Amino acid sequence: MCPDKHHLFTYQKQRGFLMPLALFILVVMGVLALTISRTSIQTQASSIQEFTNVQAFYAAESGAQRGMQALFLTTANRQATDQACANMAINHNFAGVNGLQICTATVTCTCVYQNNSACDSGVGANYLLTSAAGVTKSFYTLRSNGACGQDQYRAERIIEVGAYREQQ
Repeated sequence: MCPDKHHLFTYQKQRGFLMPLALFILVVMGVLALTISRTSIQTQASSIQEFTNVQAFYAAESGAQRGMQALFLTTANRQATDQACANMAINHNFAGVNGLQICTATVTCTCVYQNNSACDSGVGANYLLTSAAGVTKSFYTLRSNGACGQDQYRAERIIEVGAYREQQ
């Protein structure tokens, strides 16, 4: 049996049809794999950044708590607290703390009397005068800057805490 001309022509027309289809599928799959890979990398980077942001927040909060401790647990009266505030320069790293090993906290303090004048941190300076002028409270603002990570994964958070102490 001899193939007729029509079947032979159809057979020759279909030759090579799978090759372009295979190339098309490979190109589409390659682009899809590249897109998924990039999305995965971006998701991982944003997760690391979010984690570092949380660490920086906790470092700043811990620094603020350390500052409050330095102000109030180690001083006996308002004058000593004013002086502790004026001299405060806490630079703390958390090398031994799980979860905060790559973090630091820097704490500073500012002080104003209730009449909005700057505190005089000198020992005994203006202490009696401020009392005579009706100033009975010192207001303290602690500024804690927590920083974690490095390069593109670095995060910083600032926490400000306010407190006051009455004259004793």
